[in-house]
Amino acid sequence: MSFFVPYFCGMEDISISDFDYTLPEDRIPHFPAEERDAAKLLHYDQGTITDHSFKDLPSILKEPVQIVLNDTKVIHARVFMQKPTGGKVELFLLNPEGATVEEAMTHTGASQWWCMVGGAKKWKEGPVIIQEGELTMEARRVGRDGPAFLIDLSWTPHLPLAELLDHLGKIPLPPYMQRDAEEEDNDRYQTSYASHPGSVAAPTAGLHFSEEIMQALPAEWVHLTLHVGAGTFRPVSTDKVSEHKMHDEECVVKREALVSLAKPQFRLAIGTTSLRTLESLYWLAVVWKQEGSMPALIDQEMPCSYDDPFASYEAAMQFLLDQMPESHLVFRTSIMIRPGYTIRSIDGLFTNFHLPKSTLLLLVSALVGEDWRKIYTHALENGYRFLSYGDGSLLVR
Repeated sequence: MSFFVPYFCGMEDISISDFDYTLPEDRIPHFPAEERDAAKLLHYDQGTITDHSFKDLPSILKEPVQIVLNDTKVIHARVFMQKPTGGKVELFLLNPEGATVEEAMTHTGASQWWCMVGGAKKWKEGPVIIQEGELTMEARRVGRDGPAFLIDLSWTPHLPLAELLDHLGKIPLPPYMQRDAEEEDNDRYQTSYASHPGSVAAPTAGLHFSEEIMQALPAEWVHLTLHVGAGTFRPVSTDKVSEHKMHDEECVVKREALVSLAKPQFRLAIGTTSLRTLESLYWLAVVWKQEGSMPALIDQEMPCSYDDPFASYEAAMQFLLDQMPESHLVFRTSIMIRPGYTIRSIDGLFTNFHLPKSTLLLLVSALVGEDWRKIYTHALENGYRFLSYGDGSLLVR
């Protein structure tokens, strides 16, 4: 292990103000398009931009391709509880204590979670409750760390927590939608392939992929899981990008995914979360090889703290296959993909259009360089919609 370079890897540090642009309010849809694949698609291929619909994808991707997706499922993480006096308290589940997200979703009867609490000042002690028919959940405060509270949850009957939240909670829409979730959001703020409950935000690039489109594409589909945390909405709060502290999120990767990733292919990632998982796998292999054991966390500084022993991305995936003792890997990542970072895992990326001065826009710039301005200017001038329920782009290196 060699700490011989600063976080920005010897390159000139950058200011987040260099990644600002004007996003008109009317370009942020608060509701989804009528159909998943009715969204517009900007295709950027080595400097050239063309305009399409997502329904055009089978005519764009004619040759066999490997497409990597994040199959996490958004949980109903907002739960509105009631105090014995009648006052309201809102719990926003962030992450479990003493368990992985996937384990916590299977808990029956009790679980302990870190939560944001709306109305915390008026909740001094004692339980708060929500009841719907025969379902009852009780919550008690047992600790605090900054703005987050450690909450004991208990419920009857003893359903798995994921199933209970489906009944008692609400989908946590992004704050910029400025509305509460409606019945339609239970389906549309969820990818068609979502299968592992645990996220508090959708991997939104995947919202465009209908089952019809997926069946029509000549693709090998590779499933990964990154459970998206609330930190995905946190803006860069420092002027210098290198000083921003990334949030960490849980990743689960099965052996069959690594088998596919160990094969050299033209590879596309659906969404920034899929790309962050792919790149984190590379550094998982690097650290494992040099330290002799698997790290629990891929920290945002790791890419500049270790020598790189692998000749290719596929070689790193083969190393993981040779080392992994079980059927899947579970780890956390706070990797930050920004200008100056070398992306190793993909040839292209499906992604929506992101907020100004955000870590997601930094990731796009790491892939396409200064052309991000060209892409976003074209999108603004040609009526594209931005953010979660907006349109998308296919960016080929």
